[in-house]
Amino acid sequence: MNWHMIIPGLIVVVIKAVGMTLFLWYCCPKDWYFHQGRCFFFSSSESSWNNSRNDCVAKGSTLAIVDIPEKLKYLQDIADAERHFIGLIRQPAEKKWRWINNSVFNGNIANQNQNFNCVTIGLTTTFDAASCDVSYRWICERTFK
Repeated sequence: MNWHMIIPGLIVVVIKAVGMTLFLWYCCPKDWYFHQGRCFFFSSSESSWNNSRNDCVAKGSTLAIVDIPEKLKYLQDIADAERHFIGLIRQPAEKKWRWINNSVFNGNIANQNQNFNCVTIGLTTTFDAASCDVSYRWICERTFK
């Protein structure tokens, strides 16, 4: 066996693995998940949409903006069968759904009704309208630092 070539290669692999682990550890806060350059926090308690948004702000983040299918699938896989508020809301006077960054949502939302102005994910594979005043878990999102 050619050990003088194998050992340096193994050292490089170990250094890269340790470096990536440390990188992710220092970039996302404890109990947050790293995915595609973003950090995600899944609450274990339940609250209204407004209180959920305020908790995310206190954590230096926002409610999650789930604007691509890959992100939706990733978050739904972690959320499992629990409903989680995300950063999608409809103002009662408007008919448009908007993300909390004010961009317009162009997808479909299940269970729409006049009193459901917030959105959850997790229980189904769709975006589900929900009452903003009912308590659910929530997902915060932030850039890694």
